Amino acid sequence: MKKLALALAAILLLSTCSAFADVILEGEKVWDGDTPFEFTLMIDDSYEPDGRVVYEMLEKKTNVHVKLNLAPYQVQLEKMAVALSTGDYADVIAGWLLGTKDVIELGGDGTFLALEDYIAKYCPHIEEVLNRPGVRESMTLPDGHIYTIPYAIGEPEVTFKPYINQVWLERLGLEMPTTPEELKEVLIAFRDNDANGNGDPNDEIPFGGDTNNLNLGMCAGWFGIEAVDNNGYPFFAKKDGKLFFSANKPEFKEFIEFFADLYKENLIDPELFTQDLENWKAKGGKDLYGVCIGYGPGDWYTNYEKGTADYEKYGENAFTCLPVLKGCDNPLFHRNSNGVTLFRTQLAITDKCDEEKLLAILRWLDVLYMEENSVQAGNGLLGVEYEKIGDHLYREIYHKVGEDGWTQEDEDRNTWARCFTQSMPRNMGVAKLLPYDKDGPDPSFMDLCDEVYRPYMTETFKAVWGANQEDAERKSIIETDLKSYIKSKIAQWVSGEADVNAEWDAYCQQLEAYGLSELTDIYAREQGLDVHEAN
Repeated sequence: MKKLALALAAILLLSTCSAFADVILEGEKVWDGDTPFEFTLMIDDSYEPDGRVVYEMLEKKTNVHVKLNLAPYQVQLEKMAVALSTGDYADVIAGWLLGTKDVIELGGDGTFLALEDYIAKYCPHIEEVLNRPGVRESMTLPDGHIYTIPYAIGEPEVTFKPYINQVWLERLGLEMPTTPEELKEVLIAFRDNDANGNGDPNDEIPFGGDTNNLNLGMCAGWFGIEAVDNNGYPFFAKKDGKLFFSANKPEFKEFIEFFADLYKENLIDPELFTQDLENWKAKGGKDLYGVCIGYGPGDWYTNYEKGTADYEKYGENAFTCLPVLKGCDNPLFHRNSNGVTLFRTQLAITDKCDEEKLLAILRWLDVLYMEENSVQAGNGLLGVEYEKIGDHLYREIYHKVGEDGWTQEDEDRNTWARCFTQSMPRNMGVAKLLPYDKDGPDPSFMDLCDEVYRPYMTETFKAVWGANQEDAERKSIIETDLKSYIKSKIAQWVSGEADVNAEWDAYCQQLEAYGLSELTDIYAREQGLDVHEAN
């Protein structure tokens, strides 16, 4: 009955609301009532809801008010589970809270509304994102419906990777390493000399990484195997167009043995697996890292300013990407994307919405998906943080606290992290953002790193929702157990708490006990792949 009612409502809406189409295209008023329209939005975010300047901007433009329900991710995840179980949930659930299983189940039972017909008729900017290559196909569930709003962003082909401190290399007269053995010699030199030049020969940390996004198994590619916690396919890869599990192969063990040796030689941060993000950043800010895994050096290291001698010598970054090391005849590295990353479960509209509210929410979202509005949501207001200088081209406006009247309050209010909820979907696939001192786009630092890695990049999986409900439920259970177990063993083996050689056979048996073979079959059905014979 619920699905029949929704279908009838859709027919009614599509026949009575065409007068709003021009309103959306102009990006002006969305709701024509005398008082502002309101909907509730549950989303994960660490800051308070007040002072979100982009929400304020969108409300002025649309006359729609968003009542934000915010909490940090883990807290909000628990609150969402309770809300869904009691039926007391928001009009919209968004951010990183929903998983594939949630969308399949809650779309199937009518809790999440099917959106494809409404988007096609009333949301031209969201429709444009759906029409990008592969997006609509990936967003559509096996039942033929789209229950979530796409979030497609331009991304490097390789995101997180190891970077090496080129200033330290030059200071110590070292060459860029090309093999794991040469890397070890470089790390020893970093350890035993005052590589950062601060007069303390004992504070250097030769190898470290972003604890939240460590994925140390990326370095297994040096030994010829892809062993990452691949989003959606943990420790699986494609080889010769076939499915392949990597974390029980000899090359994986070789990778573990190499890093365990580095740790034993005091070449790896002893807090690598335990520290929080702030501690990692604090060390980076003191120039303590020689090699570091992260998204980009700016995440842990203060970049050089233009005009300084260091900038002229090294460019913006003291760090450069560590090339793929040749620990075997055919080294490789994990490819994250083909240049676009699609997040598929970022926002769903619930059956708490009547016809009027559903269309108001979609219109508000479509205004958000106008390129200029999405740029502001992700980076700060135009005229304050960025200026538009051409088609799809935006340049940062220079600000520094204490200069030109720019205060710390201005900085806090307008920073990208606080101006909007950054886990919210947006339209960021085409726009290019430039630093304040650039008039046109140059190859970015990440583009240049992609060029270094491209000859070694692996095949990617296509985005799918799952073969069927039974597979989705079993997959969720097995994935959770396998990921937790493998990650814990990597940490134990590398840190010397356990011996990989002594535990290897028992470890491989435990993988099977958790359901590795069953998970392999599920993934093969999802991807339409045969299982590689080496598996």
